[in-house]
Amino acid sequence: MLYTAMLKGLFRTIYGEPHEADAEGEGVGLVVVTDGVGGLDLCGTSLRYEVAKAGLPLAVKVVAWGHGLGRWHADLTNVENHVAQAAAILAEVQGFREGKQDAPVFLVGKSGGTGIVARVLEELREGSVETAVLLSPAISPGYDLSKALRAVRREAVVFWSPLDLIVLGLGTRIFGTIDRVRSVSAGLVGFRAPEGSDPEQYAKLRQVRWRPEMAPTGYLGGHVGPDSPAFLRKYVIPLFSVSGPSKTEGESGPVSSPPRPAPIT
Repeated sequence: MLYTAMLKGLFRTIYGEPHEADAEGEGVGLVVVTDGVGGLDLCGTSLRYEVAKAGLPLAVKVVAWGHGLGRWHADLTNVENHVAQAAAILAEVQGFREGKQDAPVFLVGKSGGTGIVARVLEELREGSVETAVLLSPAISPGYDLSKALRAVRREAVVFWSPLDLIVLGLGTRIFGTIDRVRSVSAGLVGFRAPEGSDPEQYAKLRQVRWRPEMAPTGYLGGHVGPDSPAFLRKYVIPLFSVSGPSKTEGESGPVSSPPRPAPIT
């Protein structure tokens, strides 16, 4: 895609060529990124560079799961494509797992891409993924994550913001969430465990509310903030660990805060 080539060219100009890990290398893990609707791939491109700059033994695979640049409505509403793209990612993760059983796998979704991540997790075997990261999820708040969380060995971390009112408030009320519910999104109010969900699995869910001290990273609470390289460097890169507690840079205490009760329909 011309846009993607231009974006990567811009990043090369600013940051230089990333020295990425070889997915076939011994001990090298895998990070799969599914960006939001519309084909911008800002988050995935930023994360690819930040992982390389951090020198982590991780290969980053940015999946272009949508219909192309600007086709956000088709990306959001074409459930058949959601299923097909999730199946393709599932096969890739399973293939990686079979070939490198001891190498870690991480899944990262942004906005609409979080729905693809959830579908993949639901079909993976228990404990297949170290950590899943859901940035500004455009999923309905009451979506049952129990099955998806079984595939996560350590935790699933959700970053949400009460200021993401235009895209994940008004936008998904009008056009629907990625799981096709007309409501505000979990990226605005956080996830609520629905009746009948598995509390043991939900114990793996950590929800991180936007707060003003995140602003210096470029995340001002809006929808594109989590795409910022500085935000990813400080708050997401530290989650790509296989030992010890997950803690983001600069945090002296818990980074999660439960969402306050709010209307979700």
